[in-house]
Amino acid sequence: MYTHPCADKFIRLVNNYSTQINCKKDYIKVDLNLNDSTNSYPDIYLENLKDYPVKDCQAIKEGNQRSFRFNLKEFHQCGLTKSKNLLTGLTTYYHRIVLNHLNNTQEFVHFNCTYKSLPKKHHIIKRDLLPEDFVEDELVHFKTDFELTDTLVQQAPEPEVLMQVKQNNEIVTGNLTIVSGTPLLMEIKLNEESAKIYGLKANFLEVGNTLELNETILFNGCTVDPYLFDNFNLTENEYLLAKFRAFKFPDSSYVQFRANVQICLNKCQPTQCSNGQTAYGRRRRRELRPQAYEISLNTLLQVKDQTDNDDNKAIHEELQKHLKDLRVKNLFLKH
Repeated sequence: MYTHPCADKFIRLVNNYSTQINCKKDYIKVDLNLNDSTNSYPDIYLENLKDYPVKDCQAIKEGNQRSFRFNLKEFHQCGLTKSKNLLTGLTTYYHRIVLNHLNNTQEFVHFNCTYKSLPKKHHIIKRDLLPEDFVEDELVHFKTDFELTDTLVQQAPEPEVLMQVKQNNEIVTGNLTIVSGTPLLMEIKLNEESAKIYGLKANFLEVGNTLELNETILFNGCTVDPYLFDNFNLTENEYLLAKFRAFKFPDSSYVQFRANVQICLNKCQPTQCSNGQTAYGRRRRRELRPQAYEISLNTLLQVKDQTDNDDNKAIHEELQKHLKDLRVKNLFLKH
């Protein structure tokens, strides 16, 4: 639960439009008031979601005003990123709006709202007596690390995390259609300033059809099906990279990937997966390095099946087989 936002309303004035951001308890509303009645902005949409058919993610037109309203309970739906500072309890939601000019140039409106968590109640837990020779030496190290992290995080800028998909080293957006079976790369990285201070690790990754179907494809930092999606590895440039194949569910051409990423001080410890691979996923049980931020972010792909020849049919059938197996594996993960 959240209290009222730290700031309730922001207004920004620029040459051709003004922006008003209303941060409410359950939703965020962004109003763009266009000063130019000649309609110099024919297209206004959320970044990577041009032509996205979900009505709640489209601009509402009223005269010269364009408005967006986002339900915070369903923040994933329209691609908002959620960043929670685990030390201060502050949670920030943010995204970008694209304004296309008639001359094919673009402007970006970055908006964010920050909320403060309600304090949690403290509970006293009765613990059995321990042997006289028992020494809980890890407690001292944890306290020291926590104090150090707390100081550095207060002085450091809030990290910005980017999640994107690439094909042949070119960024793939939700505006482009990818053929199922196409080899792709997923990158998760910090902005340049934050990368000098923090490290990344991916805990969970869900994949869904943007409707009601969501399946876990990365669980506790390790892949559930390496044929569909490989483990994340840390590159020389200090960002996470995973190989995967484009795939889709039968009832939708859109596929949404939802990631839960943790930010820790310096570098994060990798985890050992059951297949023997090392992945930059969930921390090891005895790792005491405290986490600074927890980030929830997502990206969207538009995928189509292609079965015009025997090779494509074989790829399609193999992908569908693995997707069915993924659903079965998820039944065990959820119980």
